[in-house]
Amino acid sequence: MRKLLTMLTVLSLLCAVIGLGAARAEYTLPVDLSGGMPLSPEGFQGEWRYEDPTIAVTVTQDRWANCDYWVADIRIRHASQLRTAPADTFDSTMRTSGERMARRVNAALAINGDYYCYTGIGCIIRQGVTYLNVLWGNRDVLAVDEAGDFHVLHLPKKGSIGDSVDGKKIVNAFFFGPILVENGKRVTYLWGEGMSADEPRQRMAIAQVGPLHYRCICCATHARGSSGMTLEQFANLVARQGVETAYNLDGGNSSMMMFAGEKINDPDNPDAREICDIIYFASAWPGGAP
Repeated sequence: MRKLLTMLTVLSLLCAVIGLGAARAEYTLPVDLSGGMPLSPEGFQGEWRYEDPTIAVTVTQDRWANCDYWVADIRIRHASQLRTAPADTFDSTMRTSGERMARRVNAALAINGDYYCYTGIGCIIRQGVTYLNVLWGNRDVLAVDEAGDFHVLHLPKKGSIGDSVDGKKIVNAFFFGPILVENGKRVTYLWGEGMSADEPRQRMAIAQVGPLHYRCICCATHARGSSGMTLEQFANLVARQGVETAYNLDGGNSSMMMFAGEKINDPDNPDAREICDIIYFASAWPGGAP
């Protein structure tokens, strides 16, 4: 009898573990251009904080080098929750407001992307689809694989990037740069072609801290009480945030950090630019749906 009870207990535990695994597997999003799940009203825990069983976002504001800056800390449950969205489609040059895109896809936290429609060259992979792979070796590329891990590629040339990196499928790739932090250390030489490197500007970076853990860093424009930052200053700021890998994205009036669809960096900027794309983090929890 005791052996039977022991076997039943073991079977119950196995069923519980299998059930838990199945439940966890449900919290994913399709790798396509659809949006995330609606955010739960109960998940908002302050002005710039949201949490549900699949995502936790906290945004803080601080000041350094005579410049305001914002850091968004994001943890997600599955790599599919790190996503990209276009103004229209990724083979279009249409532009719109970042806030409009962020609201359309139920973004918990969104930032501007790389303004992919600007250059007509680069490695543009979005949500698993390659739209452009024309490289001249003049800019760094950031590749995000199917596990949500970042891979930085220094000035890659034509034919050097395929559809995978280190044996994992590339889901998103960005063409702007430069790389700011690699292996936890600030990059010494910042190749900044077309980045107004020596001018104080508003700037944006996306960074990985660890598995499914990310930070987005934005510094303020050189107006309304802030100095803006040169690329060198911004790289120093980003390196102070305890990140493993960091990559510079489009800046100036394209810089947008949006929490729950509302722009939080310089929201009153009259010169805010309409943009082609956003990078965003979404909830995969169905409990927030109406």
